[in-house]
Amino acid sequence: MENNQQQHLDLIAEMINTARSEFNDRSFIYLIWGWAVFIASLSQFAMIKMNMEYNFIGWAILMPLAAVAQMIGLRKQKRKERIKTMIDKVSGYLWTACGVCFGITLFSGNLLQLNAYPVLILLYGIGTFVSGGIMDLKPMVIGGACCWVIALVAFHTGFEIQLLLLALSIMVSYIIPGYILKNRFRQNV
Repeated sequence: MENNQQQHLDLIAEMINTARSEFNDRSFIYLIWGWAVFIASLSQFAMIKMNMEYNFIGWAILMPLAAVAQMIGLRKQKRKERIKTMIDKVSGYLWTACGVCFGITLFSGNLLQLNAYPVLILLYGIGTFVSGGIMDLKPMVIGGACCWVIALVAFHTGFEIQLLLLALSIMVSYIIPGYILKNRFRQNV
């Protein structure tokens, strides 16, 4: 009887580890979007400093490329996936909600004469704080909390500085935790 209970516990532990490792393999999403936003914000800052008229062009190029790269990566991941966990489901809803809020903010922010970047930084903070908690990844939780402090500063600065603060927020909430997540997955495989 005791042997049977141990087998059940081993099976549960194996299922948890499998679910965790499959979720952790999605670090590519944080890295794709992290690098795309980081590069776009810094390129817009540089182009503003060079007085270029179409300084937003980095966004127009990189965001669709990041979306396509994410779709391709998720399609490949879906083929490998053996199970869909509650973590996957909750994360999907969280990031769908954040994505809708990103879109509404970018589309409607100008109606309020609002620079959207501090609001986006707040949303990055929510998404990464909750995702970090779900995955038990403290650097992502800390990065999410740092986004809130960065957003507070961004609300009190001009547009150009907001671009730099956006890049900083993405570095601490997406890129650094994304690489940590990737390394964690490699060590578990």
